[in-house]
Amino acid sequence: MSCACAAVSRNQIELVDIIKHTDEIFSYNFASPEIDQWHEGDSSKLFLKVAGQEIGKKFSYASLPGESHIRFTTRIKENRSDYKDILSKLTIGDVVEVTGPSGNFKLIRQSRPLLMLSNGVGVAAIRSLVKAYSYDNYGIPELIQINIDAGSTIYKDEFDQITKDCAPFVSHYTTSRKSFYHTMDFELQRLLMKSDYDPYIYVVGSDNFVDDVIIYLKGMGIQDDAIITDGRRHSGGSCGCSENEGCGCGSNLIKDFISL
Repeated sequence: MSCACAAVSRNQIELVDIIKHTDEIFSYNFASPEIDQWHEGDSSKLFLKVAGQEIGKKFSYASLPGESHIRFTTRIKENRSDYKDILSKLTIGDVVEVTGPSGNFKLIRQSRPLLMLSNGVGVAAIRSLVKAYSYDNYGIPELIQINIDAGSTIYKDEFDQITKDCAPFVSHYTTSRKSFYHTMDFELQRLLMKSDYDPYIYVVGSDNFVDDVIIYLKGMGIQDDAIITDGRRHSGGSCGCSENEGCGCGSNLIKDFISL
């Protein structure tokens, strides 16, 4: 798949660390003298040479500038795309190119609570938002994150520590559709009852997950302007990913919302 960002200016980043969360989920930490500022929720396209062709995939920043590295967290399965195979073979010291950080998936500080819903490694995008909130919760009376993944709980220990250090923050990990919706219903009703303002609801993950959750929220009377997504669509959309090549951000690797 050719990349539509060939004419966009790029920056070089150097791989400085690889973190193995599970057998399939990895974080790649990069350093760059060219990128030293970005915002929570930003993303970049990372370019790799695949079979002689340059391909760029979009990754969310899981880290903040104060952590002194750019972190991309993704899922690399045994049966993986050629792009993910090249990514898996990067070693410390390798230099790659990325587009500059950009995006609109940022904290909204309007004295309304925030509810963040994700599936799979979509929680990586949520991590940067949670970290930003832990450093400065101005204009956000409460933040709740709920993730669904049948096989992993990445960033759970870190979120649990933030829960202890930074009230009011609540973190939930669920492993089934039933438990996810039960938890979401409970927290959403609690927020609606205690606040004068409806929460903003962030949704990130696979297309099926995002579509199903938005339909469910609208059925509960949540208005469109209260639902925030990161704008990714994996079939001809802004993400730049495809079903055949695999998604750089990792979210379309979970194609079906986890069953009951």
